Parts: sequence; structure tokens; C-alpha cells
Amino acid sequence: MPKLFFMFFITLVVTGKPKEAAPQYRAEPKAIERHAFIKTALAPSVADTVLDVIKEVVDGRQYTIRRTVQAGLTLLNSKEEIIFRDSSYISDAKFKDFNNDGYKDIWIVRPGNVPGIRGLLLYNKTSKTFIEVTDFDRFPAPEAIKGTRYYYSYHRSGCADMNWTSDLFYLKNYKPVKIGTINGYECADNEIKDGIYIYRVVGGKNIKMKQMNITAINNYTNYKWGFVKDYWHQNYKLFL
Repeated sequence: MPKLFFMFFITLVVTGKPKEAAPQYRAEPKAIERHAFIKTALAPSVADTVLDVIKEVVDGRQYTIRRTVQAGLTLLNSKEEIIFRDSSYISDAKFKDFNNDGYKDIWIVRPGNVPGIRGLLLYNKTSKTFIEVTDFDRFPAPEAIKGTRYYYSYHRSGCADMNWTSDLFYLKNYKPVKIGTINGYECADNEIKDGIYIYRVVGGKNIKMKQMNITAINNYTNYKWGFVKDYWHQNYKLFL
């Protein structure tokens, strides 16, 4: 009997104890991972800093722009599903009818060395969702020519903004199409004579239409920006 009891005790010690301890060490890491996932998915404000949340009803549906420090910008539909995400830092975003079709689009302000860099999501009333305009950041500080489907941009082109460019464009299939360009030079560069050079853009190629003295910008209260605005409003039809 003592021998049998001793063998039973040894078997219990060897086979029983490890089976009780092992699941505890396997389960613990899984529980931590699951907790972290829930914290990130259901309460993003705990893991990230929310800059603003903007809600708007567009075409009878509610959409939400959420802008945070780490996650960037997310656009959610009425079901809280993410339908667009931009993970870069966004300075500002708002609902705005950019193309004047009666439906609010989404206007995105991006930081950078070039002022006026923008992103744009247009509302598509057929698919009832927002579609990003690709390469829109190539046309900084875009302005609409009222009553038309055309826009113009402005950006620095060097020499501390003494050289500058303005493009005339329209949107087709959610892409900008450039049809005109104004290049201004007032830097006394040896390679390029100071002046205003105006081009029509056809098939991606510049066709020179006109050259003006750079002093023409002095006739406008708002200087070169006033010249650009007035020229495109008065002459955009020459580029169609």
C-alpha cells in the first residue's frame, strides 16, 4: 500500500500541475490584445486627440468629418462607416458647395510651404457618395469664375514670389483639366525677361497668346492678384 500510494502521488504531481498553469500564460496576452483593439476602435479619442467633428446633412443623409492629430481626417456615413480617410495632418476641413450644383462638397485645407494647397471631395448625386478629385493640390488657392464651370489658381514660382503662376482649369471625371496659364516674372532674371506671359494649353502643350509688360499689375488695387482675377473673368472664353 505505501508503494502504491507513493506512485499515485508522483503521478499526480507530474501530470496534473502543468495542465492547470499553462492556459493562464497563453490566455493573458490575448486578453491584452483584445482590450487594446476595443479601446482603439470604440474610443479613438482616448488614443488620439480629436481636433473637431463636423456633421452635415447632404442629399438627405448625414455625414461626419472627424479630424484628429494622429489619424488625420476620416469621413463617415450615417452608419458610422468610414468612406474616406486621409492619414496626413489636415489644417481644416468643411462642407462647401464648390461646383455650385446645389450639393455640399468637402473642402480640405492642407498645410505646406505653398499657401493655398487644397483637397476636394465632390458629392456625386448618382452614386450618393463623395469622390475625391485627384491632383487637385496642383492648383493652389483655387477660385471659381462665377456663373461658369471654370476656375483659376495662383501659386509662387520662385524668387520669393516675384515669379508666379496662375492656371485656368475645369473639372472632368474628377480630375482638373488645365486650359490656360499666366506666368508672371518680375525678378530681373537674366534668363527670362520680366513680363506677363499668357498661354493657351492644348493637349498639354503651351501655345503663347500674349505677352504684356509686368507693370500692368500696378494698375490694380490688389496688385498681381487683382490682375489675375480680372484677366480670367474677362478672357476665359478665349481659352475654351
